[in-house]
Amino acid sequence: MLLIPEGALVLNPSAALALELADGKRTLTDIVDAIVERFDVTADRARNDFEALFDRLAQRGFILQ
Repeated sequence: MLLIPEGALVLNPSAALALELADGKRTLTDIVDAIVERFDVTADRARNDFEALFDRLAQRGFILQ
């Protein structure tokens, strides 16, 4: 869960892990690799999903890219 002024965003497990791993040290490739290891998803799908997630969160000012 990500708390925001308007309420809260409930994240699915893979999105929550991606945000947890987004520490400024890991690359997107590192995060995608971790997601692929843990969840039943292809690397291409994970990369596309998380690029979109990170873009949406950055547009709303929740993260810096």
